[in-house]
Amino acid sequence: MVQLYIGGGSGGDAPIRNLRGFQRIHLKASESRQVSFTVIADDIPKSKVEISVGSGQPKGNIPHVKGTL
Repeated sequence: MVQLYIGGGSGGDAPIRNLRGFQRIHLKASESRQVSFTVIADDIPKSKVEISVGSGQPKGNIPHVKGTL
């Protein structure tokens, strides 16, 4: 499963990250696949945000890709 998390936002009550999309895919060894997500503009905080895509929450040794807007 590929998961998209968006973190950030202003205010003390802003969540660390929110799950904003996921896709269940099956890959064979050495296989890769492009995955796309569509995010509604209202779902993106107006302040600096961090976007993480991977196979789980972006913590520990779970592989993921991070970027910022």
